[in-house]
Amino acid sequence: MTEVAIALNTTANMIGFAQGQAKGLTDGVFQVNGFSNAGFRTEVPLNQLISPVPIAHGQLVMVQGGQSRQHVYWLRYLRRGIGVTDKKRVCVELLVRFTTFDYVPKDGEGGPTAQERAILRDYPLWGITDLSVSLMATGRGRNPFNKFNESGSLTFDVAAVNDGMPHLRINYRVQHQAKNLLGAPLGLSHNDVGAFLVHSNGSFEINPGEGRTEKHFRITPLSGSVHDRPTRVVPDDEDGQPVTTGVLRAQRIELGGIDHGGRMLDPHEHKGMKVIGFERMDGPNTVTVHNDGQPPVVATAADDEGHETSLRLEYVRDGAVLGRKVRTKIKALLLLRFTMVPYVTAPDGGHRQIVYVGGVRYTAFRNVSLRVLEVGHGDPVVVGEKGREYDVDAVKNRHHEESTLFFGPYVEEVPGQVGVQLRIDWTAEHAGADGRSRQHSNKGRFRLGTDPSGSPVLRLLDADSNKYFTVTG
Repeated sequence: MTEVAIALNTTANMIGFAQGQAKGLTDGVFQVNGFSNAGFRTEVPLNQLISPVPIAHGQLVMVQGGQSRQHVYWLRYLRRGIGVTDKKRVCVELLVRFTTFDYVPKDGEGGPTAQERAILRDYPLWGITDLSVSLMATGRGRNPFNKFNESGSLTFDVAAVNDGMPHLRINYRVQHQAKNLLGAPLGLSHNDVGAFLVHSNGSFEINPGEGRTEKHFRITPLSGSVHDRPTRVVPDDEDGQPVTTGVLRAQRIELGGIDHGGRMLDPHEHKGMKVIGFERMDGPNTVTVHNDGQPPVVATAADDEGHETSLRLEYVRDGAVLGRKVRTKIKALLLLRFTMVPYVTAPDGGHRQIVYVGGVRYTAFRNVSLRVLEVGHGDPVVVGEKGREYDVDAVKNRHHEESTLFFGPYVEEVPGQVGVQLRIDWTAEHAGADGRSRQHSNKGRFRLGTDPSGSPVLRLLDADSNKYFTVTG
């Protein structure tokens, strides 16, 4: 297979790369600037994607195909102060989002021959679009956290890179002005630059070899996963012929059976607190579509055509004893991961159908898991002997209270909602700590479903769920 390279020179503003739109993300004295809608254009000539071009038709127009994967990463910036107790002088919580997609030859006049199309199947022609850097909603209005109200800025921009497989480079520049109080330094001036790499297989990483970047940034995957770059763009029937796709509109849906009803995970234990989540929760394998005057039709969950996504949850309980100002914070960062899949009929005569109800695609959730979020931590070799002390912990239990947080999933249908719903019941038990916090127990429920546009949404169904949980998309 010939190595793929993208012939892009961003200084010359060549076709094939969209710089995106710069966005000011904060208005305070420490300004954060990101961008949105960067990536490769979805229609480019072949010679912009491959070098050398393996066919004679170098100007063959390539367009976005039918495959795509969405990816979200949690990016944390942390700048510590001078003293050993100054854990968070400036901290910024960010989301890096992008979509990877395949390129296929454009049909119509001037399109590829069958031989040319067969040759191009050997090339992993994938691109990146909708790349953005934005603030994460923290739920408490503290983004960025700026302990000493110091002046400075953190700015991101993006460029295309020609170094083997096509990818994008996110550059950052950070600047802090010195801060003094009554002549005593609270923070030194600081300037730094670095970069991250975004690849068309869904990976996002610190540019290799940049140790200073690793000291100040942490990367945690939230949605999507690193994938290969498959080149086949349409499903085939049993004879190997391409299958066309249509719409099957349903008046009523009957749910089929479920292979995996969820498996409870072993408790995640930290300083007396246990968090019990689950994994491998599936929606129905099949649904039966009913329409008046027509025979029922069975459709199957198309697992290979789903897209993986996630939601980040934060559980916080502050139960100080009456009359005391001591906060007894218990916190757990959680990740709800799942794959959204359509229901499709089996190919019949080279044609299949996707199930819709009321104009919305009928969706199932597959391989759902809810577990403690594995947050990114710095390498002690890079960040120093005490550097790991300043990392975010997924679970905090200030006074080591005996506590349990439990989640249980159930599949259900909800009148007025399109698609299979997943209800998640939760319970919390806290033993309390003498003189510091009260004994405490609560319970509630969520419902994972879709909104009218077909996007996933986690609804908090009761007062305690809204009180103790914050959801980040």
